[in-house]
This record gives sequence, structure tokens and C-alpha cells, in this order.
Amino acid sequence: MDVYEATSLSDKGYGVVIKDKQKFYVPNLLPGEKAEIRFFKSGYGKVERLIESSMKRIKPKCPRFSDCGGCMLQHIPYEKQLEMKTNLVRSKMHQSGFDESLCLPIIGMKEPFFYRNKVQMIISEKDRKIMSGLFEENTHKIVNIDKCVIQDDKANKIIKTCRDLMQLQKIKPYDEDKKTGLVRYIFVRTSNEAKQILVVIVTSEETFPGRNNFVKALREIHPEITSIVQNVNSRSTSVVLGDFERVLFGQGRIEDVLLGKKYTISPKTFYQVNHRQTEIMYKKALEFAKPKQEDIVLELYSGIGTIGILFAEYVKKVIGVELNKESVKNAIMNARINQAKNIKFYHEDAAEFLHDYVMQEYKADIVIVDPPREGLDRNVVDLIIKLKPEKICYLSCNPDSLMNDLAFFVKANYQIKRVQPVDMFPQTYHVESVSLLSLK
Repeated sequence: MDVYEATSLSDKGYGVVIKDKQKFYVPNLLPGEKAEIRFFKSGYGKVERLIESSMKRIKPKCPRFSDCGGCMLQHIPYEKQLEMKTNLVRSKMHQSGFDESLCLPIIGMKEPFFYRNKVQMIISEKDRKIMSGLFEENTHKIVNIDKCVIQDDKANKIIKTCRDLMQLQKIKPYDEDKKTGLVRYIFVRTSNEAKQILVVIVTSEETFPGRNNFVKALREIHPEITSIVQNVNSRSTSVVLGDFERVLFGQGRIEDVLLGKKYTISPKTFYQVNHRQTEIMYKKALEFAKPKQEDIVLELYSGIGTIGILFAEYVKKVIGVELNKESVKNAIMNARINQAKNIKFYHEDAAEFLHDYVMQEYKADIVIVDPPREGLDRNVVDLIIKLKPEKICYLSCNPDSLMNDLAFFVKANYQIKRVQPVDMFPQTYHVESVSLLSLK
């Protein structure tokens, strides 16, 4: 096998290798390092053997780092990871013609491990031994993981216990190829603030033989679990959760406390996975937007109401719009729990809601958006521009879609005031950020 050298590092932390005038992206490879590499038609590669290592390389905390696709940057010192992410956002701003000095240095973590409060592991079987893990980088092969170093360690232990109980009680994992077996995923949400843990067992069918024995044994080993749910997903899909749920123990949901506010979270609702960094990001949103008592705030993609409920304390009125029905139910419940009487949630598509809102000539002083990775739909952007809010607070998890959307707003007489990256996902290439735009 030939030896190749990485010439640079990609935005995602992959080593860039040139082979036959083609660029290949290789995980776990730093610039200047030489390695024997297996190349794939997809344009990616895999280090088979490292020949020369960089002085900048550090030893990954996870023994499965070279195989698992969950993390990409554990071989890079954390300070360097933060520098890379700040430079990435600034570079994207520069490429889009924006003033990159408006991007502040990223806010990192003191302890950038064991931070994920949401954990989901694929359950499989090999040589009659039940495994739980994640997919190997750029493959459909499952890497067995006993202890993921970016996931809450209580969740790690619970998933391992589930695996052991399945082995003991002869409960079969689901086989995607043969369409046989029962358990597809184990999904755990934890709340250190409220000291609650929700365990979701995702099965391929509703019938779950021995479920009472399984639940009893799991609770005996882990009395800290406050709720257990069976979710049924019979579809051939990469989506983890199905539509049908059965509560096996507890309330079927979890509570968390964020900046002094209580939130109810159901299995199928979105909630940020890094508690500490979420608090920092939401504080920044408040700091940037500087809401006033007479302001009307419109929040699109409002989820379970976390941001809107925080803003409600400082403004006249908050309107939340969310397409996920379960999230809207949780949001209404959360507003009641936190006695936020000046907030109302709508179960509606953002573009459709905005269209009616603009047509009726309603106003909004501040618009908050927290869209999925693809960013805002163009119709949503156009309607926000027609609404002419004084300020737009944009929470993003993708610098590329963020820059694309900011460009439309800037053309429509909005000015970027500042961009604050927040390291929500240490050890990975993902970058979260809060941006503020104001109408000139």
C-alpha cells in the first residue's frame, strides 16, 4: 500500500490528500502526517497505518476514535479546535463579503467531554453478542462503544446495562437486512439540573415480549431513571423515532432547568444537547437583542419554547411558531409552568404563518429564528424582510446556510452587528452561533 501525505486540513477537520490529481478527505490525519490510506469512491479515505505523526497531534481520549464517526477532532488540542472554529466562521464571512471582525472569538468549554444530555445508540449483534454503538466514519458498519466520551456518562452506563439485560433475557436486536429482531435503538435523555433520566427503547414492532421483566430489572440496577418509554418504529428509515409510543414507567417525559426556567421535554421534541453552552448562547441572544418592555417578539422554529419564554420576561408579547405538534404541546405546558402569560404558540408552518401575519399588517420588533441545518426557506426570508422588524436574532448550527441567509438580509437594508460562535459540540466540527442584524 502506498504512503500519502496530508497537505492541509478541511473545514471538518479531515486531512486533505491529493491522489491522481483528486482531493480525498481523510479523518484522523493532520497536515504533514504520512500514512497508508485506503481510498473510497466517495472521495473519503481511511488511515490504515500512520507512518509519520505530527508534533501537534494529541492522544484521543476515546479508544474507538479512529473507527467511530461520532467525533472528528479528538486528536487536535482543544484550544486549536476553538481557533479552527472561530477562523471557519470568519472565513465564511470574508468569502461572503462581510466584515469578519464582527465575528467574536468562539466561547468554549472548561471541560469539553461528557457534555451530551441526549444519547442514542444503535443496537446490533455480532457473534451472538449484543452491541451498542455508532456508525463507522463514511460506512454503515456499527462500532461497538462501551463509553462515549462526549456523552453523559450516566447514559453510557444505562445503555450498557440495557445491552447486558437484552443478552440475559434473550431479547434480539433488530437486523436491518433480514428485517428480524426487536430492539433498534436505545435513546437516553438526562437532566443533571432536575436529576431526571428518560430512557426510550425503540422497537421494530409494538409487541415487546418480557418488557415488564426488562423494565423491572433496569430500574433495580438504575433507580435514578425517572421514566421509561417504548417507541415503535417499523419503517425502513434512518429516522430514529416512530409515531407510536407507550409509557412503561413514569411520566414519559423529562424536565430540565435552563437559566432558572423549567422545561418539559418529550422524546420526540428538539432540545439542545449541551446544557452549559445552551445557557451561554441564550444569554448572548438576550444581550444582543436588548429587548424592551414595549417590544413584540416573533420566534420562528420555536420548539418547546425555551428562547421565547426567556424573552417573555422582558417584553410586551412573544409569539412562537413551530411545526412539530409535540413540541407545541410542550411549549404551551412550559409557558404555564413558568407563568409566562404574555406568550402564545402556534402549530403552523413558518412561511404560512408569516404570510398571514404580514397580510394582516401585524408588527414585530424582534424576530428570532433557530432553523434546521439547511437554514431558512427563501419564502421565510422574504416575508421577514416585508415585516421589517427592527432586529433579527439568528441562531444557527451551520455557517454555510447562515451566510447564505445573511446575504439576503444585508441586501434588504439590514446590517450585521455581531456574530458570536459558541462551541456546542466539542470534539466535532459543528459550530453553533448567535447573530444579530438590525434594520438600517
